[in-house]
Amino acid sequence: MSESSFCFSCSSSPLYLLMFIINHTSGSILRKEIAGSMASRIGSYSALIDSEINHIEQMKMDLLNDEDLQKLSTVSITLNNYEKLTAINRLKMKLTSFKESARLIEDIQVYIPNIGKTVRVSTYSGPMSESEMKMIRDSNTLRSPRIIPWGEKLILALFDPPFSGAGSNFYMKIVLSREAMLTTLQQVTAKEDGKFYMTDIGRSWMLSNSDSAATSVPVSLENLLKETTGVSDSGFRSLKLDGQAFFGVYQSSKYLNTMLLVAAPENRIFGMLGRYNLLLWLLSAATVIIAIVFSYRMYKIIHRPLQVMVRALRKVEDGDLNIVLSHGKHDEFRYLFGQFNVMVSRLRALIREVYEERIHSQQAQLKQLQSQINPHFLYNTIFVLHRMASSYGLPDLTRFTDFLGKYFLFLTRTGTDAVTLAEEWNHAVIYTEIQKIRFADRIYVEWPEFPMRHKELRVPRMIVQPILENAYKYGVEKKARGGHLRISAEEVEGAEGDVRIVIEDNGEHMDDDTLSTLNRSLLHNEMGQEITGLLNVHRRLQLYYGDGAGLRFDRSGLGGLKVIIGISDRRHVEIR
Repeated sequence: MSESSFCFSCSSSPLYLLMFIINHTSGSILRKEIAGSMASRIGSYSALIDSEINHIEQMKMDLLNDEDLQKLSTVSITLNNYEKLTAINRLKMKLTSFKESARLIEDIQVYIPNIGKTVRVSTYSGPMSESEMKMIRDSNTLRSPRIIPWGEKLILALFDPPFSGAGSNFYMKIVLSREAMLTTLQQVTAKEDGKFYMTDIGRSWMLSNSDSAATSVPVSLENLLKETTGVSDSGFRSLKLDGQAFFGVYQSSKYLNTMLLVAAPENRIFGMLGRYNLLLWLLSAATVIIAIVFSYRMYKIIHRPLQVMVRALRKVEDGDLNIVLSHGKHDEFRYLFGQFNVMVSRLRALIREVYEERIHSQQAQLKQLQSQINPHFLYNTIFVLHRMASSYGLPDLTRFTDFLGKYFLFLTRTGTDAVTLAEEWNHAVIYTEIQKIRFADRIYVEWPEFPMRHKELRVPRMIVQPILENAYKYGVEKKARGGHLRISAEEVEGAEGDVRIVIEDNGEHMDDDTLSTLNRSLLHNEMGQEITGLLNVHRRLQLYYGDGAGLRFDRSGLGGLKVIIGISDRRHVEIR
């Protein structure tokens, strides 16, 4: 059990470490989750306020170009009393419609200096005070909408500057409803004890559900505004509000130049952390108990069978292949032990097969050495015959036996699978010389000069003679006269080092279907019996040079078949 206890210690230590890490980070994780949820709500309500104010601003600008307002503010002197009254009533109806379309509006007032009256939603009155007009003119210098405090009210203002210096054409004052804005913002707080504060960056006004905020801006909010203005548009932090610890999330509005802060008591938000810590300790205790039980079961179920398996593997490593494992329980180790027994059995069979294969290989090598005796004997016999023909003055027979001797000498060379192009070329010439003696004048063989530049190019043995043999057998052998073979070698343009050997005959006419079938057979290894030797040459060329080499069939200018042997001086890897 000592190893099991060690496993328990090793496995439980990370669990305890994980517990402390979770305990340490749970507070910050919870803060971020709550902050994210609150930020989402604040963002939506802040955007709602922005949208409402933007809607009011758009309608305010539309009213700026109203025909009745323009008449009353610029050409009222040309209107009679009836026309003025009609224009004023229509303007009142438009102001009423304006107010009803925006729930944050409490009242709309438009002062028109030309008629000396202030038109309102429900009525009209005398002129505005000079202080009100100055406040409206000052507010109009700002580029973005600004909510301006005026006593207990919050207003949006607009005036129409004249083209001359004679004074403004009209002054518009939109009074925002504090109750409507408070009702909207109250929905941000999820609980009754939550607080919200909305103020402009200059702290000239504030909306809040806190009683203390009605008299002064809280110090924590003052500090928050100083620290975040121009630095951060949103975030969260702990705050002291009314002597109580709150967790606050803030969101700034660049459109209105305001900040919205929503705060909730920390003891309500994070009170669950105590229960969370207790749950962690209970989980840790349960983990310890489970780890002890698991370690003991692990030892019995896994560790013991593994020890048996390790000992068996060591015996196999030492060469004991007669070992057989057994397992009484019906579990995974029963299957594992069974597969081990199958593996050992297959190892015995493989070793026996390798041993038998080695014996067969030695026997094959012996037969190969024995088979080489006959070609050498034949070559030696032809050499004796050549000397006898020479001594008896028989020039034709002497020439024929000389060709045969050189032919069999090339065949009996076993030192390498590759020769130079010059040696392969000379062997092909000797083969055609022998065939000339056989066919006499029936077949004309056309040989060009050998490309001396490539005489040392290494090529696989016997790549030209099988092509010539095929040309004789299936191309010109049956011709009573006029048989024609042409053998040529040429460099491939644009590919230095690449050589093509072309063998043409004037045998049977080759149509397109036959040529297509022959070339396709090379790709799919589907050769007929009559060109099996060509497929052998094609495969050996591709193995030696790569897929770019090999044979290709075409129509000969002589009328029969043209076989093109593609070889390369750049890509081959010599086979030894």
